[in-house]
Amino acid sequence: MKKQQPLQVAFQGAPGAFSHRAGQIFTQQNNLDEDTKYVPCRSFDEVFESVLDYKCALGVIPLENTSIGSIVANFDLLYRHPVMMVGEIYIPIHHQLIGFEGTPLKSITAVYSHPAALDQCKVFLKSLPAAKPQAYWDTSGAALHVSASKDRKSAAIASEFAAKEANLAILKRDIEDHEGNSTRFGIIVPSPEHASADSKKKPDPRVAPLLEETGRKYPLKMSCVVELPHKPGTLANLLNGLVHNHVNLTKIESRPVPDAPWHYRFFLDMVLDSKEREAQVVDELKQRTENLKLLGRYQIWEAGMT
Repeated sequence: MKKQQPLQVAFQGAPGAFSHRAGQIFTQQNNLDEDTKYVPCRSFDEVFESVLDYKCALGVIPLENTSIGSIVANFDLLYRHPVMMVGEIYIPIHHQLIGFEGTPLKSITAVYSHPAALDQCKVFLKSLPAAKPQAYWDTSGAALHVSASKDRKSAAIASEFAAKEANLAILKRDIEDHEGNSTRFGIIVPSPEHASADSKKKPDPRVAPLLEETGRKYPLKMSCVVELPHKPGTLANLLNGLVHNHVNLTKIESRPVPDAPWHYRFFLDMVLDSKEREAQVVDELKQRTENLKLLGRYQIWEAGMT
């Protein structure tokens, strides 16, 4: 009997990145971690490409952070590509100063990390007057870079998970500016329409249950993107319709429509308490919008699930 190939999960970053950890948590929770390979990607585009080419069964993308807001590039990619969200994960983001064991903080002259992480640790970095922040493509990648350089005057800002991957020590813990710093990640798979359009490639059957409508448990979260008529009151009317249907809107994010100057599309997240409510809301959205794309329905993340 032919051995089943490992379930492959794409994430942006180097091994030890926060996205890597988010992928591990999701597969563990859904009993998909028995034989799993996590595939690092250099960019968010590469994560989407790996999923749509069926090189990977799942993709992990950061969506928003409590300190810096939405990662808008990924919202644009969700709109452009035929993917579906099948899960969300919230991870507390604790940044560590990582370097070689015994390195005095005052001797550090360079601190490498992703620009977002550097931005989230500005107060701490000011306490290292000799150290210059150095932007790097990924937090975990920065830790691996410092490890490979053998330069004891260099350090990185990354996770404890990344420190272990890079075989480095934590020189200072929890250096983020704000307590409660957290990132929301989305889990993506090819949409059913994309899968049916390509008869030569098939999605991994192990992730099929994530898309099944039968047995779906409520309440759940639904994500979608809408475009509205460019007329006064259209957004207010849409929101009033959701209120009328007793919908808890948890996010609204506007993004420009590139080929229509000063027009915007809106990304919405909402909590639905029943299948009947879901049908009512989808019908309402179809009636009140010029364009509707459903991005996914999935289990609501609850505190403590990590």
